[in-house]
Amino acid sequence: MPHEPAPRSAPSASRRKIREDGWTLATQAAFLRALSATHSVTEAARSVGRSRQSAYRLRSRLKGKPFDLAWEVAFHHSYDVLAHAALERALNGVEVPVYYQGEQVGSYRRYDERLTVALLGRFTLGGNPNFGRLGPMAERHARDFEALLEKVEAGEEVETGAASPDDPGEIEAIRRFSLPAPCPSEPSDEEIMAILQEYARDEER
Repeated sequence: MPHEPAPRSAPSASRRKIREDGWTLATQAAFLRALSATHSVTEAARSVGRSRQSAYRLRSRLKGKPFDLAWEVAFHHSYDVLAHAALERALNGVEVPVYYQGEQVGSYRRYDERLTVALLGRFTLGGNPNFGRLGPMAERHARDFEALLEKVEAGEEVETGAASPDDPGEIEAIRRFSLPAPCPSEPSDEEIMAILQEYARDEER
């Protein structure tokens, strides 16, 4: 009797939902590459024809999964390029010319405290970018971001280091990372990146 292949199991509800939303594995990988390049969720989502809101919904659904980990890595992947340029400006300031009646009569150095605070807040004592919930694994995968993206695109399992709700301390960790910023004026990740990108654009002019 000829061997008949076992019928394929139906895709899980979460996989079907992702496809219905347009977030195929290839789309997820393309989004993550764009996020690494732009550091903007809005721009990265637009590049794959999705909205910022749908990107955040997807990450929420896939919390603790490879996509969630890759998101965290992507956001910090090229951070050092902008950070080093911004750090120089934070330390040395920017020379601003002073004009009087249409002629330059002098100059002064302008320092932006927002930039200094943003930079200090994003680095650990060891000088590395601060990672969030999935810190240890995110830092490890940051060394080979493309390999991580290949696994995301292939739908492979990746050790993310995410704890289950039953693990000791996880409830407290969830509570801590869910709390609003303690200081109302503390900039968000995207606001920090916007500041750094603004300074990077100024450098190119």
